Amino acid sequence: MAYTNVHRAFLQACSNRGAISKQQALDVLIGIYARYGDGDTIPNEDDIIDVVAKINERIYQFDQKIVYTHYEPLEEDFYVFVNLQESPIDLQQNIFTPQELHFFRVLLRELTLSEDHTLTTIICLNLTNDTVNETVKPLPKTRAEQLLHEWSALGYFAVLDEKLHFGPKSVVEFDKYLTKNYSDIISRCCLCNVTIFYGVRCASCPQILHKDCLKKYLRRLTNCPACKELWSVPI
Repeated sequence: MAYTNVHRAFLQACSNRGAISKQQALDVLIGIYARYGDGDTIPNEDDIIDVVAKINERIYQFDQKIVYTHYEPLEEDFYVFVNLQESPIDLQQNIFTPQELHFFRVLLRELTLSEDHTLTTIICLNLTNDTVNETVKPLPKTRAEQLLHEWSALGYFAVLDEKLHFGPKSVVEFDKYLTKNYSDIISRCCLCNVTIFYGVRCASCPQILHKDCLKKYLRRLTNCPACKELWSVPI
């Protein structure tokens, strides 16, 4: 398959939006096909997989990738455009000020440290007082509110039930960053060995598992994969 305007347009849509749901990705591809593709062909989900694979062949050399991931808080699948470098936050320096990027790091830190990886909006805005040093003024709360909306629109965060969560883009793009900086807190699902931010905790032991992984596991077995006690927590 040649690399065409279909691939270029889909890549641009993914990079501009940061993260798009599987249905949004299909809608985008249908629109792109109408403009650049065969007018008699309506793409399906398999076509998205082929397009993404071809794009990834091209952009991997630039440490970029479109990743397909399941986002547990919404129980929905997403295509996420990510940078694969060690410190992807630093790549935003030409877009956001050092003060704003510090606020972003603080949000990542506090979401990681919170017991359920969520923060209320009020707590988020109060985090603007966490400055780099005494000579740097706190980020204005009005700007902080704007940033929360911008970063949520890009998939870095998600506001659900009036609380801020890690978004699908952060879950994928900052996996290495968070694991490296908070290795004593970040854990991995024992079923898929992927970092777990949101999941289901066993009633008999501290083990937390991805809900999607657990559903597949419980189709075959009924005991916790960690402590082997009968699984009793509803999913």
